Amino acid sequence: MNNTDDVAAGSGANVTTTIVRRIRAGRDDEFADWIQSGLGLARIFPGFLGGGWLKESSVSDVCVIVLRFETQGALDNWLRSSLRGGWLRTGANIAEELPNDRATTAVDLFERP
Repeated sequence: MNNTDDVAAGSGANVTTTIVRRIRAGRDDEFADWIQSGLGLARIFPGFLGGGWLKESSVSDVCVIVLRFETQGALDNWLRSSLRGGWLRTGANIAEELPNDRATTAVDLFERP
C-alpha cells in the first residue's frame, strides 16, 4: 500500500510517498543493492525529485522508502509503470511490502501503534 501526502491538495504541488518493506532474513545486502537499483530507475523517470530509504534501527528488518515527485500524476505514472513492475518482481524474494499508515512527520515514519 502506498500513501501520498499532497502539500497543497489539488494544486499540483509536489507529492511524497512512503513505502514500508520488511527485509527477508539474511537478505540485507541484497536489499540495499535492490533498493539502489530501484532508485536509479526512478531517477530517470519523468517528474522524480528524489528519494531514499531508512531502516527503523540497526537491528530492524523494517525499512521505509521515501519518494518525491513533481505531481500526483507523475507519482501515479511511476507506481503503475512497467519499469517499476519489472523491478518489483526482481525483489519478490528479498523483501515484502507492509501496510503503511499515513506519515505526516519524520517521526511518524517509524512510530507505529
